[in-house]
Amino acid sequence: MTSTLAELRQVPLTQGASVKGDSGQTYRIEELLTEARQTGLHVYRASAEGKQYVIKNMVPGELDYQLDLQRQLASSPNIRTAIDSARESEAFIYPFLDTNLLQFAQKRLSIATRKQILRRALQGLVDMHAIDMQHNGKFGRTYPNNILIDYTEPAAEGQEFAINQVRIADLEDTVVVPPGSWLEGPLCGNAMWRSPESWARSFQNQTSDVFSFGLVIVYVMTKRIVLRVPDDQLNADDSWRHILRLHLSYFADIDGIERFLEHLGDENPPREPVEKWMWLEPELRDLVAKMTYINPMKRITAKEALEHPWFARVE
Repeated sequence: MTSTLAELRQVPLTQGASVKGDSGQTYRIEELLTEARQTGLHVYRASAEGKQYVIKNMVPGELDYQLDLQRQLASSPNIRTAIDSARESEAFIYPFLDTNLLQFAQKRLSIATRKQILRRALQGLVDMHAIDMQHNGKFGRTYPNNILIDYTEPAAEGQEFAINQVRIADLEDTVVVPPGSWLEGPLCGNAMWRSPESWARSFQNQTSDVFSFGLVIVYVMTKRIVLRVPDDQLNADDSWRHILRLHLSYFADIDGIERFLEHLGDENPPREPVEKWMWLEPELRDLVAKMTYINPMKRITAKEALEHPWFARVE
């Protein structure tokens, strides 16, 4: 008997249940990846004809809007878009990839492999921005969990991982922001990857994606989450206070910033602007500084970042 996600929207499907896609393909539920009983937006790993897939519930009423957006991105090799849908249950079916960049970057990878992954992921962001789309991910804009990797293990010790696919994922909150327009009000993304303008619930557009990707580059190349704060600060009601101090310390150069830091409280770290991060090579330091500048209007675009000399240089 075939079950539908609509029938069990609040209660997750169990292993072995089936979901029939609009293509006619039947998918077998193998594992519940994310349970969300309150919203019903569950995520599953499924299989069909020997291949692995991800099934994600959509926000009710948004299926057609999201299908239209994803169809515009389907030709990009660096963006994961839905390959099937289940209209009755308002769910998308995606290809399953091995891991995400947050985990994969912890492996022993060469500099060349790390740059290859970043270049391909950034090209995906360029493709989105070229048609005025902002990633706007509810799980944290463009940050390592949103970048999926399919790879092959090294054939022998000392050899490199083969990177088969690099794709930006989690497009469910993607929005169209035409040139000269802005979103205002939403608190988008994960706290440690969020842009300063999002923290302020101020005007946001594709430049906010660029900021977050700049932090991703630093993480992939150094394994540092530069906006990481202790858990007690991260989970505090005023977590913004602790993280914005780092934003201002690292990415701002406006007159009087030290006084503003003093205004926020007594326990402020000394300013450590990105330009003085000697643990980054000079060209990488320059790229990150241009992507994370605290004024969104002065940040470089994703396309300009991809054309930066740091990406052009082959290791």
